[in-house]
Amino acid sequence: MGVAERNGLRSCARLSRGHKITIALLSILFIIYHSTPYDSRPRSFVRFQQNNVEDYIQNNYPSDSWLFRRQRYPVNPDQDIGVILKTGYGTRHRVNALLRALSNETFFSDAIVVQDFPVVEESQNYSLANGKAVPAIDIIGWNLKRGALNGTQNLERMRKYKHLADAVGAEEWMLADGIGRNMGWELDAMKFLPSLEYAWLNMPKKKWYLILDDDTYIIKHSLTLFLGHLNPAKPTFLGNPVGDYKGRFPHGGSSVIISGSAVSKLYDGHPDVVAEGHQESPTAIWGDKLLSTTLMKIGVYLDETYGRMFNGENPWMTRMWVDRFCLPLVSFHGLGDGDLMEQVGNTFKHMERPVFWRQLADVYGAYNFSSFHQDPVRANMDFVGRLDEHSTTFTEVNDVPQCIKLCGQHRNTCLAWTFDPALRLCHIAPWAIIGDIVEGRSSGVNAPLAEWAANKCHTPS
Repeated sequence: MGVAERNGLRSCARLSRGHKITIALLSILFIIYHSTPYDSRPRSFVRFQQNNVEDYIQNNYPSDSWLFRRQRYPVNPDQDIGVILKTGYGTRHRVNALLRALSNETFFSDAIVVQDFPVVEESQNYSLANGKAVPAIDIIGWNLKRGALNGTQNLERMRKYKHLADAVGAEEWMLADGIGRNMGWELDAMKFLPSLEYAWLNMPKKKWYLILDDDTYIIKHSLTLFLGHLNPAKPTFLGNPVGDYKGRFPHGGSSVIISGSAVSKLYDGHPDVVAEGHQESPTAIWGDKLLSTTLMKIGVYLDETYGRMFNGENPWMTRMWVDRFCLPLVSFHGLGDGDLMEQVGNTFKHMERPVFWRQLADVYGAYNFSSFHQDPVRANMDFVGRLDEHSTTFTEVNDVPQCIKLCGQHRNTCLAWTFDPALRLCHIAPWAIIGDIVEGRSSGVNAPLAEWAANKCHTPS
């Protein structure tokens, strides 16, 4: 090799000034990221942007094939899942309805009921339909008695808890009802951390821990379908993500799932961090966020990869998004009024297979997508439901054909449309609900888009 050739190779190997600056900046960012605390803003910002990229990919290139591969970590709910059911004095009547609903689909996991008032003798234990006892615990009283809340007794929220406890202890039921209704959400913020700790102490070694509100329903086979692909030995925190980049947390009403290894890492490995969380709880606004920010301090972050499977609506208002068609539907929320929980429990009674988002209308006998080819317009119906920043509203729309045309002009993003003749408004959305009766409106579902999305879904082999 001649001198000219050797000089040429050296020139190619030599980094340009721009490359050196880029490498230096990346190195500095890497050092800053890894030298800051787990819950620092730089780390949170990077994770937030990473989640945005992953969300874009899932939205535009949804994939479900992994769900139907062999499960590496199969889950037996009765043995592997511990259920924490949160209730309050004002909503305690919901507990039996929820336990009956879960029993309908033979969801017989070990469970506890955690509440914000003293346990009276007649409600020391609830039970599932198979006779398994479900003990009730005054979780705030338990946390207070063992000293985890020392120094907080004079805070307003602690005084409210004491007023409620005194009213229950004195059997002043009307007073207790009034207190419970007015401050239930405040005391709920104090339940998450001690409830999970109590479960870890009394239901140890579970692969997964499931936290439910008393108006939240879980579809067992949908849950076990995706959990069977996740390693419970890895610290994992799952749910329906909400909040800004500084503290993403799972919406508690959609249910929260935590792996046993994450629970062990928190309570066995970092009691100092847990103690800080308990001290924060009397002033925390949301308990689900406090749980998340506490886990962030030990490097356990909300995994948003599976957020699309969780649902914070009741079945009638649940939005079947196109990018969720092929995924299992895990939860419903907002079932506390009347007999809604009983209705849902009966609908999914003895369900022996997962339920996918695209199947919800079929499960309720509302419609199948192909029916909108022959009958595209349904009078006095609304398949869009609640509007938000993802829906689009057109004004000065004169009739149904014009609204259908507007949906067609957005055929890749308009799954449902609704026309309001009184206001001359046309609403389109990238989702569809099973249908709400609204006098005077007309509505429909974009059958070609729905069928295209459904046909991309895999099925068990």
